[in-house]
Amino acid sequence: MKKGLKITLLTLLVLVVAVGLVFALTPTRKLVRYFGPDIDYLRITNVQIDQQTATMNMVTQVKPSLLSGLVDSVAYDFKLYGTSIAKGKKVFSKAELEGDIQQLKLPVTMNHNVTRELVRRQVREGGKVRAHIIAFIDMRLFGRQQLDFDQDLDMILPALPGQELVDVKITDFGLDNMAMLMTMLIDNPNHFDFYVRRYDIKMKLKDFAFTSGKLKKVYLVKAQSKTPVQVEATSDIRSPLKTTFKAVFGDKDWPYHMVLHSVLEPKSDVVGTIEMDGEKTGSINIVEQLKKIKETNKAQKKAEKAQKKREKEKEARE
Repeated sequence: MKKGLKITLLTLLVLVVAVGLVFALTPTRKLVRYFGPDIDYLRITNVQIDQQTATMNMVTQVKPSLLSGLVDSVAYDFKLYGTSIAKGKKVFSKAELEGDIQQLKLPVTMNHNVTRELVRRQVREGGKVRAHIIAFIDMRLFGRQQLDFDQDLDMILPALPGQELVDVKITDFGLDNMAMLMTMLIDNPNHFDFYVRRYDIKMKLKDFAFTSGKLKKVYLVKAQSKTPVQVEATSDIRSPLKTTFKAVFGDKDWPYHMVLHSVLEPKSDVVGTIEMDGEKTGSINIVEQLKKIKETNKAQKKAEKAQKKREKEKEARE
């Protein structure tokens, strides 16, 4: 039994010496990398797009090892086709450091003037985002360490959907209110479909009418396609008599300024909800619109009259 105990102790001693030699002869940088945490799984959330920039969170997961703790701060630089599209630093609070798997939310802001064509090229060619992440972490046996991650990511950035006002129709014009139907053409350059869950429009028409409108149904916009989206709107008219006089005898073209807000829900596992803001300006030929309303009402009355005539003829035959 004593002999067996000696052999066991000798074996343990050999293992300890071997481990010690490995630690002594292996550069600390390699050991830190070997025993460091795994950084994996990247997802894009909280996307907000306006006419100049796109902001979002890139969410990555950190799985600690036996010797590593959790990441307390990072510096990051994301590149696409060799061009830096987003870079920054982030310090994480204690609340964000709790849990077995740590989620790092890296705030990213991209300028459309820099990234628009790069992102559209990525959609066409499938290029990868190059991520350089420097993470700072406290590790058992090694103390505070800097971990350097540099790798390609299988991640397609969301490209800016196009919004074009293709039609504005005044469907009713009263003394103190006006009804409108606006058609926006949504261009989706991405590889994923998305639902248009919300589309709000606020518009000032000349100095006389203030319009607001919302979607009446949800639209699905297929990947790399264009889909018309219709918004029904109502307007409050300021100075009704003066406005009516201006509409009949005044300027034909009324300028408008439109503010848009939409919520898009991508059919994608890696891209979350997208909120998009924009502005549009242009003009409406008010005389032409009133003429169309008159013609439409005339056609409807004619159709109703013809329908009543057919019903009377049917009753007479019976």
